[in-house]
Amino acid sequence: MKVKTIEFVDLENKIRKTRKSFRDILASEIGKAYVVAITRDSCPACQRQKPKLDQLAHSLPVEKGDKTVFVRIHVKYSDESNEEALRSKDVLSHYFFPTNLILIRTKDREAIEIYRNVSPRMSELKRNIDVAIEIAEMVKDRN
Repeated sequence: MKVKTIEFVDLENKIRKTRKSFRDILASEIGKAYVVAITRDSCPACQRQKPKLDQLAHSLPVEKGDKTVFVRIHVKYSDESNEEALRSKDVLSHYFFPTNLILIRTKDREAIEIYRNVSPRMSELKRNIDVAIEIAEMVKDRN
């Protein structure tokens, strides 16, 4: 499975246009776990995590792959301009890069965040993906 990259400015524009939360935009379907990585240019930890996250996405079993969506939100940054990075912190409610989230969509409460961590080990992220898939399936099957 591929990790889809979304430019932060595109997400920011969509939030402005639709007046939805970033969670509701990213987690669009009930029954799936949405794994989100917030990354930034010139971030050494982001560069180390990127291939690990790609490998995790590719290594998920087929049955879990259909229930999981990987998204990387790319934030632009340079020594001359950190404006976009600062805006991302306000919009996405994070402080450090990379920050990882797992979202699920509910029937009655829209999309919710069930996990957040800064630069987690992939084993921890995988364990939480498994839990999120179980919760997402319970929510989908709930009457």
